[in-house]
Amino acid sequence: MIKLRKSRIGMLAAVSALCLTSCGKKADVVFWSSFGAKYSAILSDLCDDISSELGISIDHKSKGSYPGILKEMVYSYGTGKYPSIAIGYPDHFAQHHGSKILVALDDYVTPEMLADYDPNYMPENYLYDTDGTKHLYGVPFNKSTELLGYNGVFVDYCASLPGNEDLDLQNLPKTWDEWKSGPKAQAFYNAFTDLVSNKRKLYCVQDDQGHGSNFSFTPTGAAGEVLALDYTDVEVGNTRLMSWDSTDNAFITLLRQWDSKYTTLPEDQYALHPKVRQGKVLFANQQNLPNTLEMLKYFKEFYDAGIFGTPADLKGKFSSDAFADGRVMFMICSSGGLSYNTDNWEKRFRVAPIPYKDEAHRYVISQGANICMTKNGDQKKSFKVIQALTTGKFQTKWAIETGYFPASNSSADTPEYQAFLNSTSYENKTLVSYREGARVNETEYRAKGWYRFVDDAFIGSATVRSLVAGILPNVFKNVVDATDDAEYKKQIKDVLNDPQIKNNLNIAVDSAL
Repeated sequence: MIKLRKSRIGMLAAVSALCLTSCGKKADVVFWSSFGAKYSAILSDLCDDISSELGISIDHKSKGSYPGILKEMVYSYGTGKYPSIAIGYPDHFAQHHGSKILVALDDYVTPEMLADYDPNYMPENYLYDTDGTKHLYGVPFNKSTELLGYNGVFVDYCASLPGNEDLDLQNLPKTWDEWKSGPKAQAFYNAFTDLVSNKRKLYCVQDDQGHGSNFSFTPTGAAGEVLALDYTDVEVGNTRLMSWDSTDNAFITLLRQWDSKYTTLPEDQYALHPKVRQGKVLFANQQNLPNTLEMLKYFKEFYDAGIFGTPADLKGKFSSDAFADGRVMFMICSSGGLSYNTDNWEKRFRVAPIPYKDEAHRYVISQGANICMTKNGDQKKSFKVIQALTTGKFQTKWAIETGYFPASNSSADTPEYQAFLNSTSYENKTLVSYREGARVNETEYRAKGWYRFVDDAFIGSATVRSLVAGILPNVFKNVVDATDDAEYKKQIKDVLNDPQIKNNLNIAVDSAL
């Protein structure tokens, strides 16, 4: 792991920067972030290192969460006491832009820098001014995506069962069709159903990397065996073979995989003031509705078969809660949340790319926040801090210690990050989780040309996202006749008629319902 040690001079500079803020003197750069205690502490250390190297004092304050920082930023519009630089999502920046507190970065980001940033993370950072011209208002900082997490010991067990010798169960299914009705998925489902319905205790021998062998159902396990799975007290109806942690991400991603569109900011809105621009909801219009319905029907069948579900079906807020006690074997989850499964890594947790509809529709969501610069403070110094945070060794340190992906080539290509990716150590389980997620991103999503998509940002886009999170769960629970289009349309219509959408002047709905 990369270590950036402070020199004696660097320590004095950091202390000096601290004194500037604690003694009431204004720091060169005021920086607001959105992280909890763990990541905020890492970011404060980075700011100390940057302050020492650049000779720029930085006052870093965490606002605790993304809703927290958005609330504080909106409040600061009126007081004028907003920070020099801040972290936020694209829809946050749309609001800041509408209040005219942001500085465009076009004159600061050189062509070399622009080429350095991961191109998949850049489109969301462009916003339109009221003259219709597009400008860069942010650069990427902390980025993640989604992965398929799975119980590796369970896969080992399935591969050991009679009749599965030719299935190569270590090579997971890739497409949704393979997961829904393929022989490998059926083998997984049969084995899982047997374990749960018969309330079995599964013992095995494990090697250093957690792979299981010599499986048995003995009451207490033989010498050298460990308890891999225990279903003696698990309710049959409280399990699913596969789950998707985020139902909003699920809906948005699956729309794309089924060739439907989610939302957009139409070109005729570019020249309008951001506060009156209307983003448009597209997934229920005449062109997209057939594909949207096809996707919903597909996953309703998947759900009714007892294979696929949501965290609510597992009686928890997150699938990781159920994964910990074996009630779900495969779960699509955020790479940014892999540390929540740290305790499972040593013995069983593994990751793979998410399933996709077909080779032409390998879509996976690109998530995470960016950094913007405001009109407050010394803008040249502010941008130097932004550049240090998002490129090179400081971004490398951030990526390794948090599990987020490097935002730039200069951070991904450092010897430290490459050593991190190529490590074979299993001693630090948290670092193992970060490393395995990063490997999927580098060797699958980036190297094999997946579509790592983002959506247009507009005031109101966060509202749409929060409401579509209910569509899949509502379809699963409320649709009685799985062949009746009208029942699916009702679930969509109920969401689009929600007052939060219907009464929001920034949201236009293009609907054939």
